[in-house]
Amino acid sequence: MTGRLWVLLLLVLAISCRSTSSSKTSQVLRINIQCEPVSLDPRKARDLNAVTMMHMLFEGLARIGKDGRAQLAMAESVAVSEDGLRYSFRLREASWSNKEKITSADFAESWRKILDPAFPTDLAYQLYVIKGAKKAKTGEISPQEVEIQTPDSRTLIVELEQPTPYFLELLTFPSFFPVYQPLDAQNPHWAEDPATYVSNGPFKLTKWKHSDRVFVERNGSYWDAGSVSLKGIEMVMIQPETELRMFLDGDLDWAGSPLSNLPIDALNNLKRNETLRVQPLSGTYILRVNTADSSLLSQPLFRRALALALNRQKIAEHILQGGQIPAQALVPPMMGLAPSGYFADASFSEAQTLLSTVLKQNGQETSDIGPITLLYVAQERNHLIAQTVQKQIEAVLGMNIQLEAVERKMFFERLSKKKYQLAAGSWIADFGDPINFLEVFKYKDGSSNNTGWEMPKYIERLNSSAVCRDEEERKSILREAEQLLMDQMPVIPIFHFSLNYLQQEEVKDVCLSPIGQIDFRWSHIEEPTR
Repeated sequence: MTGRLWVLLLLVLAISCRSTSSSKTSQVLRINIQCEPVSLDPRKARDLNAVTMMHMLFEGLARIGKDGRAQLAMAESVAVSEDGLRYSFRLREASWSNKEKITSADFAESWRKILDPAFPTDLAYQLYVIKGAKKAKTGEISPQEVEIQTPDSRTLIVELEQPTPYFLELLTFPSFFPVYQPLDAQNPHWAEDPATYVSNGPFKLTKWKHSDRVFVERNGSYWDAGSVSLKGIEMVMIQPETELRMFLDGDLDWAGSPLSNLPIDALNNLKRNETLRVQPLSGTYILRVNTADSSLLSQPLFRRALALALNRQKIAEHILQGGQIPAQALVPPMMGLAPSGYFADASFSEAQTLLSTVLKQNGQETSDIGPITLLYVAQERNHLIAQTVQKQIEAVLGMNIQLEAVERKMFFERLSKKKYQLAAGSWIADFGDPINFLEVFKYKDGSSNNTGWEMPKYIERLNSSAVCRDEEERKSILREAEQLLMDQMPVIPIFHFSLNYLQQEEVKDVCLSPIGQIDFRWSHIEEPTR
């Protein structure tokens, strides 16, 4: 037994005899976010840590409620036209954290800024449901021509391209949050410093020691401040082993998913002690494939050979050990699109046949295939998964897979510029509909596609689903689209996520949704019993 594993086992055994957490009655929650958020500007918040913090610091027109459904938030009312294309919102009387009034223009101008071709963000596609939004981002029209109207300071009117039943759910995304316009116009770097940070959510940013910790405190200017119990949230950035130790010592109130990963070596013992909490997460761990790469990766049969050479069951059971489900589809089974997937796991013979076919067509031998590099974010679980993928592909196909671990910011930069061959990553649902997964790969120039893949028939199927009013027929169309995606394999699914976490008993009313959103808006800490 390694020294590291022995220490982890001792920590886990300490659970049964640890004293009550020292959360006390300070109403300050302590969590680990593991790493620096990419950005605290809601228009650029892409990683899960940043998105979680955006829900602390900002409030959109709608918010996911305790029941997991979208409910009105900054909007006190909404009127929807009979054709489902026109939404008229009436804003609440509310203020920014600097006491200035929030106006409909703060929403409208923030959205228009995202749709400016010069504004750097990967999230503009989320606004494409608004009429003219995509044309604005591609430079065909001015952002001012997008169908967003502000007839007065508390009225916001939005015209959609087509009926979008999940529009209120979309409005809970950070990309739809408002930004304080006078500050944004004066200082484009306002989101980088607590001294200049202005927000409108239940909490406000007070401290940010980069790569160390972030502290937010209750925002007295929040429209519903009276219902916020926590005085603050302290977020540290530490590694899983330290996180587990701090949790067991009572120095953290939450550990693990969705903001970090518990040490894999500790999971079995945590399960035996009935301390580990597990629930499905609507997300998929994937390998993106750069289909524009000059190697064999540009050929669908070769990509499919790679996919079939993997044994996902072994990865889930022996590497992850946290209730993850082997993925033979991009869309998680809980969404009911194709629960059994589109291909068989560990189809080694078929993988070898496909590779032989590709090599024969190209007049090549296995030895002619140059090494293929797998890029991933430097983190323990990612490394274990990458090593296993490397060994499985090399064993089945006789190919050389090289591993390259980089820090998170560099990973996303390489991904966006397509400076990779294979890239390990994930897609977590923003809302509970299969379209949220499938639309990512609709256009090759989509900001989150990053594979260089596009297919007219795939686009046509997704477009058809958008105008289909019959739910079962719509699912059938989406299933056809996903079949096309899995035949072409610009993205290789590995496993569907589960949430593995630890929660102190005194911490109550944490809202953890199936799409991995964790919200402390309604949370409180009970006084420890003696």
